[in-house]
Amino acid sequence: MATPSTNTSEECIELKNIKYKTMLLNGTPVKETKSSSDLTNLEKFLEDDKINIQNEPWSKLDKTIKTKKMMTYAEEYVKKNNLTSDEESALRAFLRDCLDRKRLQRVKDVEYDKTTGEVKDIPSLIFNKTTSHFTLKNLDKQRVSTLKSLPPKKAKGTIKNTKANDESESDNDN
Repeated sequence: MATPSTNTSEECIELKNIKYKTMLLNGTPVKETKSSSDLTNLEKFLEDDKINIQNEPWSKLDKTIKTKKMMTYAEEYVKKNNLTSDEESALRAFLRDCLDRKRLQRVKDVEYDKTTGEVKDIPSLIFNKTTSHFTLKNLDKQRVSTLKSLPPKKAKGTIKNTKANDESESDNDN
């Protein structure tokens, strides 16, 4: 019966063999990953990861991060436009709903400064004061038909037929 230490050494040898074979197949050296129990390295890794996530554009952010940034934007919007607490709660619910329905996904939909990590503006957000209702106005211009960008149709027929038609038309004019 094998002891636990011999089992782990056999697994390590098998793992090394697999790594060596994949290196030969791929042609790239395999990076050694060392597991360290040093807590400072782990904290540094997590901080770097957190900073990298914050520096991503709006479309690449996680939904929870987007929600947090939208809630801070809602607070700024309320202060800027002097809205009541009921309107603030309606704005927060509206922004959450828009994120759920994926209406604020594209970079065009939200002006986001990735250096500071805050939402500057939502250009399509409109507040109707009479009904106390928020809407997203469609700012995309109507798309131009693809037919308009195509070249004009070419005349069908062979060269002989078109020459014969041109000659017969000129004879009819006289």
